[in-house]
Amino acid sequence: MADAQALLQLQAFVDEALQGRTDLRVLDAGCGSSSYVRAPEAAHRVGIDISEEQLRKNTFVDEKILGDIQVYELPSASFDVIICWWVLEHLREPTKVLSRFRDALRENGIMILAVPNVLSMKGLATKLTPFWFHVWIYRALYGDKMAGAPGHPPFRTWLRFSISPGATSRFAHKSGLSVEYIHLFEDEGIKRLRRRHRVVNACLSLPRAFVRLVTFGKADLGLTECIVVLKKAAVARDAHGDGASDAPHLRAVV
Repeated sequence: MADAQALLQLQAFVDEALQGRTDLRVLDAGCGSSSYVRAPEAAHRVGIDISEEQLRKNTFVDEKILGDIQVYELPSASFDVIICWWVLEHLREPTKVLSRFRDALRENGIMILAVPNVLSMKGLATKLTPFWFHVWIYRALYGDKMAGAPGHPPFRTWLRFSISPGATSRFAHKSGLSVEYIHLFEDEGIKRLRRRHRVVNACLSLPRAFVRLVTFGKADLGLTECIVVLKKAAVARDAHGDGASDAPHLRAVV
């Protein structure tokens, strides 16, 4: 769950990145019934989701596609912005989907990704424990009596290491994309859980403090969520109109 500050910071970055651009086409991949990123008012927003029920509830998109982003053929170079918010962790082969997104981006297009940080304590626990345990956590600790019921979280998760912050940066470098923005933060639900349960807070705080100590603050197991913005490079064209993409450089903004 993104906290308000993380969303505000991301929105400010996106607003600046899209300033002055017109005729924008936005794809919300795995859109569900809501939206976390505001697009310019004049943008044409397309939503694709595997759930017909969730699509019916979505009032943020102008065009709706009932389909699976793992197999749906997106038109090449057709979107200026692709948003994929807490979806990749539920896919068996997320990097294949990221490659589809890259191909569907126009030049100078941006890809906005939100995923759990698989290298955090929460991420590793989610990856290494069975689904019934996730449901129990939601019911026993979060108090969600509907947890695990159809249409209610938690949902079955693969959480591949290929969508860790470092792996995503390496994918970008190999795929002609640059990392324009990256922000890691603690899940708002985890914060509330730590405030509510002292034992849980102690269990989470001690290993987090140890890792920060031994890595001199470079690693933090408590940063459970990650937002990344990738950008597709423009093609440098010669006098004959032929072009080749310039090699991108990685640039992270926190």
